[in-house]
Amino acid sequence: MAKRFLPHYDVIVVGAGMGGMTAAAKLAKEGKQVLLLEKHNLTGGYATSFVRGRYEFEVSLHEACEFGDGKDGAGYGATRAMFDDIGVELDWLKVPDAYRVILSDYGIDFTMPFGIENCIEAIEKLEPGNGKKVRNYFQLFKEINEALEYIGSCGKDGPEPKVMATKYSSFLRTASYEAEEVNKSFKFGPKTSQVLNAYYGYISRHLSEASFIVWAQMIYIYLRDGAHIPNKTSHEIANALEKAFRKNGGQVETNVKVVEYLLENGRCVGVKTEDGTEIRADFVISNGNPTKALVDMMDRSQVPEAAYKLAGAREQLASPFVVYLGLDATAEDLGIDSYEYFIGHNMDTEEIYEATNTWQPNHRVSATIPDVAIPGFSGPGRCQMNLTAMYSPDAINKSDLSKYDYETIKEKFADNLIKNFEEGTGIKIRDHIEELTVATPATFTRYTEAFRGNIYGYVCTAIDGAVPRTMNQEQERFIPGLDFVGSAGFRAHGYSSVMTNGYQVANVVLAKLGGAKNG
Repeated sequence: MAKRFLPHYDVIVVGAGMGGMTAAAKLAKEGKQVLLLEKHNLTGGYATSFVRGRYEFEVSLHEACEFGDGKDGAGYGATRAMFDDIGVELDWLKVPDAYRVILSDYGIDFTMPFGIENCIEAIEKLEPGNGKKVRNYFQLFKEINEALEYIGSCGKDGPEPKVMATKYSSFLRTASYEAEEVNKSFKFGPKTSQVLNAYYGYISRHLSEASFIVWAQMIYIYLRDGAHIPNKTSHEIANALEKAFRKNGGQVETNVKVVEYLLENGRCVGVKTEDGTEIRADFVISNGNPTKALVDMMDRSQVPEAAYKLAGAREQLASPFVVYLGLDATAEDLGIDSYEYFIGHNMDTEEIYEATNTWQPNHRVSATIPDVAIPGFSGPGRCQMNLTAMYSPDAINKSDLSKYDYETIKEKFADNLIKNFEEGTGIKIRDHIEELTVATPATFTRYTEAFRGNIYGYVCTAIDGAVPRTMNQEQERFIPGLDFVGSAGFRAHGYSSVMTNGYQVANVVLAKLGGAKNG
């Protein structure tokens, strides 16, 4: 194997997930000698698919944000601009609606459209008298996003205090608050609060912990500009990134498992592979979970104790249970007209979080139906559906699964998710199931060695989330020469976030390497 590698690289990227691939592609585009190592036989991480019978199932992507093309009043997405810079060529389709919420406790069956004015009109129709409140709410979102754009444009000197105090006072007033606190101040009606809460899981365990700033940024951009998916499965993103990386001279090696980060005098100088090969580089970027890397893959004597304390203080966020269904009828024939559903009794985020701490079926299900966004995705006369429930890694780890039959547990959970979808929508799908495959937290652990089955990184809170982690990212580089990207990176989880994280880390490493060779 040693002959496959150069004596030394500018950068080694460990793990070809979305964050790692984006970082690798950016660095190669700027003329750096980059080696991308992936333990599987193909790149992409969870951006992949698998085939069962007549169906090619999408594994993980629901949608990605900030890929707007500047048309229809939406902005030109920051992530799309990033891909343009790297040279990634990929067709994106806009998802028809934001989401559909069905909540039995409130008698809600509500579809949230894209477009700020459309959202306001839809909520006013749902609960008269709340449209004006939501307009003011979105105006606050807009001001916060403008403040973040200003801060991001200020460079190393940072924002001017006078400008922040006069022009962006709303940002300063709300920066330290959790989302739930600010939301309550608007005195929304009960139905309005419920439907606005739908996307809380993308930033934290519940809104009482979530940073309002992050919430405002995510929801505003998402509803204003819409969400997108590639015109096939998410592996198309991986293929496009790999193509751009190779075009610029990057080296991809699959079926190579890294087992150790090599440290010398406290600095990362390379990696060791499973067969004992040592590969050297000026910098290493890891797409893996930092906790796993610290515990299993480093010489502890060379790692600052602060790194272990921080990793130990951060909780692992969530583990998914997914049922992949291939149905022998089209979505239209079944009466399925929404791409993404959130179904349950209510959208009380703290109650939902408590339910995830118990390794038992509950009343919630999230569903995505790719064929609604991509007509004919599954082939003529059929469609596919992903049903998902999230659980805390602690709930799973505390369960003595040796007492139960694994297949029985899978069947019990799958049956419950199907039941929740059917009862929530009134749509009967059982008689149309042609293929059924279940992925548990153990499946994701086996596929990528995800730490404790967690694929979403660390829990984000107002005091330890994307904003404070971004501000403290330099202080959290405990090991010179080593950076982390992916869902546990400073931008947290989500396709757009991990790709942006990879791009930003690449720029940091690029600066430390002396800038671009191609510029």
